[in-house]
Amino acid sequence: MEELLDIEHSKEEREDFAGYKISPTMIFYPKNESEVVRIVKYSYTHNIPVVPWGSGSSLTGATACKDCILVDLSKMDKILEINDVDWYVRVQPGVKLIDLYEAVESKGFFFPPDPASFFLCTVGGAISEGSGGMRGVKYGPFREWVLSLRVVLPTGEVVKVGEPLRKNRAGYDLTHLFVGSEGTLGIITEAWLRIIPKPRKKIYTVKVLLPDFSTVAENIIGIRKARILPEFSEYIDADVIRALNKNLNAGLEESEGGMLLISIEEDQLQDLLKVLKGKVEVLEGDEAERLYSLRSQAAIAVKAETRTFYAEDIVVPISKLPEAISKLNEIAKKHNTKFYIISHIGDGNLHPNIVVDDEKEKEEIFNEIAKVAIDLGGSVTGEHGVGIQKAKMMSEQIKSHNGERVLDLMIGIKKMLDPKNIMNPDKYVELAYKFK
Repeated sequence: MEELLDIEHSKEEREDFAGYKISPTMIFYPKNESEVVRIVKYSYTHNIPVVPWGSGSSLTGATACKDCILVDLSKMDKILEINDVDWYVRVQPGVKLIDLYEAVESKGFFFPPDPASFFLCTVGGAISEGSGGMRGVKYGPFREWVLSLRVVLPTGEVVKVGEPLRKNRAGYDLTHLFVGSEGTLGIITEAWLRIIPKPRKKIYTVKVLLPDFSTVAENIIGIRKARILPEFSEYIDADVIRALNKNLNAGLEESEGGMLLISIEEDQLQDLLKVLKGKVEVLEGDEAERLYSLRSQAAIAVKAETRTFYAEDIVVPISKLPEAISKLNEIAKKHNTKFYIISHIGDGNLHPNIVVDDEKEKEEIFNEIAKVAIDLGGSVTGEHGVGIQKAKMMSEQIKSHNGERVLDLMIGIKKMLDPKNIMNPDKYVELAYKFK
């Protein structure tokens, strides 16, 4: 490994946000694409696993490894271009999302995807995870905002996929093959992301304190039937509110059914108020921003309540929300526990956080919740990804909804691009295939 030691490096153990361990042989901090190429070519030649690292906010063990080379991309943190005519921003993978937001906003633009970890996560990590966020109900996840990528393949070759164009029909859509690939197909070194002009309509935040858990589903279905499209539509349950008050001094009013937060453009406000059930308050300005920030930090408040937790990430059709909520209540009662539920409720994305101490029981609950999503025609993950945590249930979902042949196609892609299986191995598609 001496031939790589002119690249900034260190040796240390790490763990991700969910506590999965990373024990690399060496950590390298490349400053440009050519250094990434050298690292990957060395790994390929010597059959050493290589794993890309953004900021460690993964919740599924997506970067867990032992005796790997960890490629920390934090030094590749330049915003290379903000194009105010073609409406894209070109960035390196180590750019933090919060810095990206500020940079494009200073030019009068808006980049909507906003995973809750936006204040620490990186562009490369968010692309690799196919991250979502609170604005997903209106603007969709990261996938819908990625135009083009430069990627170092597991062989050390560099490819540019896609074009920084709003329309492009030339060839297979390889760009979105890499979006959400969890670092198993290559290392992103540059990204072209779509931006839009900063919205000008006045936005209100509506806070709804709910009498019970089931009322949240009634509200969301009512909003959908009224053809109202919020900027975001978020839910935190009563236990999460208590955790925020206890651990972040939030000073939130507590309610047995939790709290619904909806951001809405002014021309839809009155229509929204007509369908909402619960104690409703319309907010704007500093208090609206404060509640948005607290919602972003909800997982941190929950984590402070327990030594370890599993952050579930199921998605169900909106029409199935009442059934999903009922099933979650049944599972909690069965195991004599409670879930700290944080949810992008407007697009059916539920995050029941499992905090029981027994690892076997925790996994059992985790799988039962994922099975609810599968049975209701949903997905076992909407934005957190698969890593090592959800591979078994991903396999179950694909076999149930799509058929085993789809798993065959996925593993075929992995083998074609990574013939030596060195790029973030033993997780995601590869691990799901083993459960086939």
